[in-house]
Amino acid sequence: MYRSSQILILFIFNVLSLNGTPDTIPAKYIGARINYGFIIPHSAAIEAISHTKPYGFEISYNTLHTSFTKWKVFNAYWNSGFQAGYFNYQNPEVTGSAYLFTLFSEPVMAFSNRFQLTIRTGAGLSYHTKIYDETDNPTNFFFGSRLNFPLYVAMRLKYRVGEKTFLTLAGNYNHISNGGFKQPNKGMNFPTLSAGAEYFPEGIPRLERKYFSHNRMPAKGLSCIVQFLATARVLEKTDELPEKRVIAYGFHSRIAKQLTSFYALNVGSEIIMDHYIRETIERDSSDLDFKRLALTAGQDFTFGKVSFTQYFGFYVYSPFKARNEIYQKYELSYRINRNMMAGVFLKAHLQVAELSGFTVSWVTDWGKKNK
Repeated sequence: MYRSSQILILFIFNVLSLNGTPDTIPAKYIGARINYGFIIPHSAAIEAISHTKPYGFEISYNTLHTSFTKWKVFNAYWNSGFQAGYFNYQNPEVTGSAYLFTLFSEPVMAFSNRFQLTIRTGAGLSYHTKIYDETDNPTNFFFGSRLNFPLYVAMRLKYRVGEKTFLTLAGNYNHISNGGFKQPNKGMNFPTLSAGAEYFPEGIPRLERKYFSHNRMPAKGLSCIVQFLATARVLEKTDELPEKRVIAYGFHSRIAKQLTSFYALNVGSEIIMDHYIRETIERDSSDLDFKRLALTAGQDFTFGKVSFTQYFGFYVYSPFKARNEIYQKYELSYRINRNMMAGVFLKAHLQVAELSGFTVSWVTDWGKKNK
């Protein structure tokens, strides 16, 4: 779902997190797991080819961060690393299989001497052996290109066996698409259950409850966020015109009301100038305005310097009719300093991803004081 610009940003986030103050305990380890799941038939176009059971396996190289400097990123101990995997969709003639490489981060939400509960999120690149072809593979509306962008979130339970090994059990939600880079692009959503193991050559570090946040916000706090967002899209070639790459950009402003130290509600407005729409209008010899204006409302989850935002938008100005009047948007941002954030976003109309790109935001806090 995410394009190369987003993958680059995620890569930078991981590189930055691995530099700076070293961890107090060396904690490099390897992991492996197997997956089995099912495909969600989220569109009538892919209903007929959705009734298979994907399976796959993954290996990962991981780092457990234990210093206070790293703890402040999520206000929690956390893992990061890279993961390589293979998935077979059990339909060799239509959907084939995929090879994946992703980067991930994984905060530790709860822990004891034996157990850890974590949430792993990741994104990267995937290569697919079977894609849509008008003649040879006309029913594979999942994937219109060989290269796609997987995104996943996993709730993981770890159980320590001995001094160097965790057994793992996880529920995963996986999405793969090309973010509109090439059509068709219905994308695939497939939950899986996975089981595996992780091995620490130096022994599993003992986590302690010794760090506390210096950035807790009072409930009365308000924030004003002014955001620039941008991405690129590709128009398909026609009999008369070649394939063309265009840009889409916009601005989103919102007010967020802090309810707890990690949760806020937000309302705002967003304007998008999508040159994909502009080019489409020009090809149709129409004089419609290509700009779209929407009102938005949603929620923010903040974990240290990392924020996850989701909201719904309702178009109040859209001369070129949208797929739906209401859309959903998701953002993952990193707070660089007191006033600046950078991140990635995904905008979708129901099950169809329309835009995905990067964001830069300026934040002004009102009524908030560091404790």
